[in-house]
Amino acid sequence: MARVVIDKPKTHAFAQKVTRPLVRRTCNEILLGARRLAPRGTHMSGSGKRKLGQPLQTSLKSAVTMSLDVVEGRVGSSANWAATVHQGSQPHRIYSKKGKTLKFEWERGMAVLTARGRRRKGRSRVHARRFFFFAQVTHPGNKRPIRYLTTPMHQFGRANGFRTTSLPVTRSRLP
Repeated sequence: MARVVIDKPKTHAFAQKVTRPLVRRTCNEILLGARRLAPRGTHMSGSGKRKLGQPLQTSLKSAVTMSLDVVEGRVGSSANWAATVHQGSQPHRIYSKKGKTLKFEWERGMAVLTARGRRRKGRSRVHARRFFFFAQVTHPGNKRPIRYLTTPMHQFGRANGFRTTSLPVTRSRLP
């Protein structure tokens, strides 16, 4: 009768050697897909200067970690508003910080305010007919969320032989 002895450290090392490149490749594919689907736009800092690059696209990162029994890949963003873009948001108010004002570029702003017959003197200031300053604004919400993470996860994860699941979308925890 034959006896089989399994060397567990060698088994774990072989499993990690085989699975780590597959998980890394899948994470990189998901990251590239997420960067393609992430929304683009002009973003300005509080001083009104344009920020270089697309903030959401550049904040997306991937990482692969290993433990004894698990090879884990993560793709996501550390930006605090990334989940709002991905899952949508309900209408909410945005307030300025400590007496400062919010600056918005609005090309049709003067035409809209003139057509409505109110110029909001005192509550808003207008500069160069394109920039508007407010102490607070009512954001209409994001009713059409952009699934820039789950779409590539399902697409590339399944193509590489993984079973993918995602949690149901809810906006209850978002603004």
